[in-house]
Amino acid sequence: MSDDSKDMASQIGKASAIIMVCAMADKILAIGKEVLTARRFGVSASLDVYNVAYSFPGTVVTLFAAVLISAFVPLYIEWTNRTSLQDADSHATWLIYFTAMFFLILYAICYFLSPLIIQLFGYGFNPDRKLLGVAIERLIVVLIFIDGAGILLRGVLHARKMFFHLYVAPIFVNVVTILFLIFNAKLGIYVLAWGLLIGTLLRTVYMGVALRHEGFLFKRTLPFDPQKMKAVWLLALPMLGSDLIANSNMIVDQVMATQLPAGSVSTLRYAFRINDFPIQVIITAVSRAIFPFISEYAAAGNHDNLKKVYKYSLIFLGFLTIPITCLVILFSGDIVAILLKRGAFDAAAARHTAHALACYSLGLFFYGYTFVNGSFFAALQSTKTLLYMGFVSIALNVIFNFVFMHFWGAKGIALSTSVTMCIISIWFIFLLKRRLGIFDLTEILSSIYRVILGAACMLGVGFLALRLFRMISAGRWVYFPITGVLACAVYLGVIWVFRTEDISSCLDALIRMGRKMIRRKAHS
Repeated sequence: MSDDSKDMASQIGKASAIIMVCAMADKILAIGKEVLTARRFGVSASLDVYNVAYSFPGTVVTLFAAVLISAFVPLYIEWTNRTSLQDADSHATWLIYFTAMFFLILYAICYFLSPLIIQLFGYGFNPDRKLLGVAIERLIVVLIFIDGAGILLRGVLHARKMFFHLYVAPIFVNVVTILFLIFNAKLGIYVLAWGLLIGTLLRTVYMGVALRHEGFLFKRTLPFDPQKMKAVWLLALPMLGSDLIANSNMIVDQVMATQLPAGSVSTLRYAFRINDFPIQVIITAVSRAIFPFISEYAAAGNHDNLKKVYKYSLIFLGFLTIPITCLVILFSGDIVAILLKRGAFDAAAARHTAHALACYSLGLFFYGYTFVNGSFFAALQSTKTLLYMGFVSIALNVIFNFVFMHFWGAKGIALSTSVTMCIISIWFIFLLKRRLGIFDLTEILSSIYRVILGAACMLGVGFLALRLFRMISAGRWVYFPITGVLACAVYLGVIWVFRTEDISSCLDALIRMGRKMIRRKAHS
């Protein structure tokens, strides 16, 4: 590995470590929030209504945030390099104000359209649930303005590589929601909406204060340049495709699940949240950490480094997500029972959620790849393909949902999403391979094959161990940790025996990242 490659890996590893520590804290709190939600509401009809009502503003903000940040970061870096940091900040300030105004108008429109939104997204609900949905929707759509106004604040933090502030900020949302769940028993299902809104407001305020503290003055020293606004939106709009792939499938799943028995929407939501944990902690951290770097490489025309980052990202993704899928398949029932089975969340809810979780986990590698893929297309400012593929993804998911849900119910919808992700991701790998000028995937596939071999051995040993423990009637707290450690040891052993040079590089990067995380925790 060359010195340049080591320096690049070190910088990305450091950024990833910061993001992972913050993301880990945030997602632990998120799981805590889900535990409290499950205990209080189970898989009730009212929680189904809240999840559907939240899905619209939540998806709108997520989509706009992803595409605007992905478009803004490379442009902000370009402005800084061509002119000065002060001029880039001036352009950014204008964009922040205009973006906040745009989301205020969008919020007002959505408020008046709330009955239509619920009619469309909750078409399987009965009249009483639709009435509750309209009331919740009219409250929760204010999220569009509160969160939307802070999107470009996130963009500036990202472009400046201020990862600590960027990934500490979301913690406010889960902390406030947890406090509301504990101390506001009288609010009913509205407790989730108020916790979300107040937490998001604190998150946006924190980011603004952090930027001001780091020297961003929010001053418009230059006149407004319409070309800067046009450049951001022209780059952002086609990128909706990538985020339609990553984020729209959940809303499609929930909408179609309203036709199934009460609790199906909540079952899918719980399963998706648990499955999303490793993605948000690990894969999103890596994809967001590499984004500013690959933006710089793309701007400089350094295609050799782009190819290296892509190769290591794909191998690293497979190395982590494929064994996680095996563990979820082995222990889906135990994971759901340990996390959620209490209070209103009974044995039947746990069983259905575990089945959906296992089906979602089958697409974990492909779901994770959509984040890495989107980062590269955004950095290369080649986004029209993402838009086309986004619509293809939605169409495929709807078709597979319609077929699978009639055979397997909620878990069929989860399986449909995994199948869709698999098809779209394989297609994207070949598209990006051509875009980067990678003519041979032999090195990457050689490492992935070894990862699959290790995962297959891991799964086989895990099933045998579980069968033996069940024969002797061992308790969950005995077989769960022992089988998990044994399965992971087998996986790492096989990987070590059959490792390639690229896998060794990924292992070294993981070790360095782990050391940095430990040192950071020790100093905190």
